[in-house]
Amino acid sequence: MGLIPDSVIEEVLARTDILETVRQYVALKRAGRNHKGLCPFHDENTPSFFVHPGMGIYKCFGCGEGGNVYQFLMALEGWSFPETVRHLAERCGVEIPEEDPREAKQARRRRQGKKLYLEIMKEAKAFYEARLWSEKGRAAQMYLKEREIPEETARAFGLGYAPQGWENLLNHMTAKGYRPQVLERAGLVMANDRGGHYDRFRHRVVFPVVDVWGNTLAFGGRTLAEDDKGAKYINSPETAFYKKGGELYGLDVAKRTIQKEEFALLVEGNFDVIALHAVGLSMAVAPMGTALTERQARLLKRFARQVVVAFDGDEAGKEATLRCLEPLEAAGLMTKVIRFSPGDDPDTFVRREGEQALRLKIEGAPPLVEWALDEVVRPVEGAAVETRIGALEEVGAILDRVRDETILRHYAEEAARRLNIDPAQVSKYIQRPSSRREAVKEELRRVHQGPRWTSAEYGVLVVLLDHPQWLEDFFREELDKLLTSHDLAMLLNLARDHYGEHGEIDGSLLVEAVEQVPLREMVSQALAEPDRGELYPPEQSLRWYRDCVLTLKKSWAQRMADYLQQELADVDFSNDRERFEQLTCQLKEVEQFKQALDREGVSVESIEDRPR
Repeated sequence: MGLIPDSVIEEVLARTDILETVRQYVALKRAGRNHKGLCPFHDENTPSFFVHPGMGIYKCFGCGEGGNVYQFLMALEGWSFPETVRHLAERCGVEIPEEDPREAKQARRRRQGKKLYLEIMKEAKAFYEARLWSEKGRAAQMYLKEREIPEETARAFGLGYAPQGWENLLNHMTAKGYRPQVLERAGLVMANDRGGHYDRFRHRVVFPVVDVWGNTLAFGGRTLAEDDKGAKYINSPETAFYKKGGELYGLDVAKRTIQKEEFALLVEGNFDVIALHAVGLSMAVAPMGTALTERQARLLKRFARQVVVAFDGDEAGKEATLRCLEPLEAAGLMTKVIRFSPGDDPDTFVRREGEQALRLKIEGAPPLVEWALDEVVRPVEGAAVETRIGALEEVGAILDRVRDETILRHYAEEAARRLNIDPAQVSKYIQRPSSRREAVKEELRRVHQGPRWTSAEYGVLVVLLDHPQWLEDFFREELDKLLTSHDLAMLLNLARDHYGEHGEIDGSLLVEAVEQVPLREMVSQALAEPDRGELYPPEQSLRWYRDCVLTLKKSWAQRMADYLQQELADVDFSNDRERFEQLTCQLKEVEQFKQALDREGVSVESIEDRPR
């Protein structure tokens, strides 16, 4: 490939609008004569990235990145300089002369092929659009009306109609001078066994697939005949100029709203996208009926900082939601998830409940990792040992996709609490699952035999059941985080709700509300302590409670210190100095906390004599 002449480089630069180019990657707002936004080259919360259209340059005052449109695309896309120039030259219609005749011929053929392809797709889109709004499209118009898609929204998405019959588009396009073989390569027609061709899309609402630059690349079609034996939805095949894993349906329409709202709403189907746009939720896009790819996730990252996944409420939608975790995490996008009832989807939900109901769902949506873990852990809490082991393996598979160390540790500890496994074991299991499996099995077997709480934990249960008015303060101060047992935290939370409802602890009702047999027995034992009144007279109850809490704090601090020391032992100082220093600092803080607890000087020895 020959050198690109300076004159061509300068002409491409002069013809390229840097503002419009950067907007394909960064949400920008006007700031005087310039525009600003969050830098795409480093993480920041306050915009320090500026584009100066008049000078044709960009500059980040946070990380120092800057230059013209060439440097911007090279840094962000990883392209070489010639690749960047050629990409922009193709967009602005500048031809680059090639020194090597063969390369020049190949480059010219590809440019001409793409130009022809886009011309064909543009003409096909116009054909389908015209048919939709003609008399022949009356059935398709009525169908859109039934789906509550207004004409304005349909026109914004360029919806069309492929008429009944086998050769409507074929005849139209050949009359325009396009050969059937070229139309076949573009995916618009198909060959029959007699050497002829026929239309791929027939008697269907047609959805053009448009890239962020406004080029029509492909089509999707939804049948209007409910008794049609064929597929309800069909799509264009992949071509030399269209790869479905690289595009998102509706992004060309949604990108401005996504930049403004700073999040994208990811749904499954084309009609979901259109239905949501129709009610004002115009940040919706869809992954072209396939599993979300890393390329599509990176495309979203250009415009959004956060993605809300809102797939169908059936089992397939659940599985598709789980598969989104890896590409979205890899792209560095914050991700939340909303789920619908089985048989429901965004389209039916918003038509029944309205825009505001869906916005409320979006506001209350949990992080995707949290939801995924809950889907795995919740069904097996209190289940058989082997079932819990299977769940832990799934937990590890989810957490393997989490890139942020802090978030990973948080969710690993939460999963450990709910499975009643030492957080350090879960951490090791995630790192080396095969070597930790037997130890985890043993821990789970012990858990299955019934709760094994410390004396201080059991003491907290007894005291708080005796003085339920203290439960609200216990949770407000987040003392439940000190417990080694998720089951005990759950029991105390249940007791708080019970006290709030009844104004007292009704032992029979509380025991009935506990589903797991071993836990029910522990609650019964705590409620029926024979020496309860003698051991915890009113004047001593508060002291006993404080003693228990102090013991819990000391135990928590020791567990944390042990965990950090183990983590330090596994860190290679020469290769990960930052992690080593971070752990050392955390260990120092924990040791200081332990010393402060020791200085409180409260005796808790007698607690250790309590029954467990």
